[in-house]
Amino acid sequence: MAPLAMRAGVVDGAAFERHELFGDEVLLRVVDAGDVEVIEYRSEDRDGPPAHAHPWDEIEYVIEGAVDFLVGETWTRAPAGSVQMLPRGVPHSVRVPSGSARLLFVTIGAPYAGFAREVSALGAAGYPAVDRLLEIARRHGLQPAATLT
Repeated sequence: MAPLAMRAGVVDGAAFERHELFGDEVLLRVVDAGDVEVIEYRSEDRDGPPAHAHPWDEIEYVIEGAVDFLVGETWTRAPAGSVQMLPRGVPHSVRVPSGSARLLFVTIGAPYAGFAREVSALGAAGYPAVDRLLEIARRHGLQPAATLT
């Protein structure tokens, strides 16, 4: 395994890209520092995305609110302060059971920003056909959990 590439430094908190993904706010806070990306995510999504896996590792920290995390086949309620650890390839999802939640994602080996940009652009043009969304997801390495067995 190649060593992790990450640029040292401090990133200005006011410097970020804002995107909307199906009503959720995504702030790409660090995307050009090597193999690590930092994303802030705000959601009221009661259903969340379909269970999926991807080729990067991910850590999700619940800043505010509570979420339900799906890891494998088990849902777990996670209040503020909880952390979800996701090695690459593990099927997962997240949903907000009530109110809103704010999370911080740290992705390692991370092409997440490109995925977020493309899906946001599609959403801005009107909600895309499912096949177009799936094509973008596949191109960025996301796989529906049903295809992982």
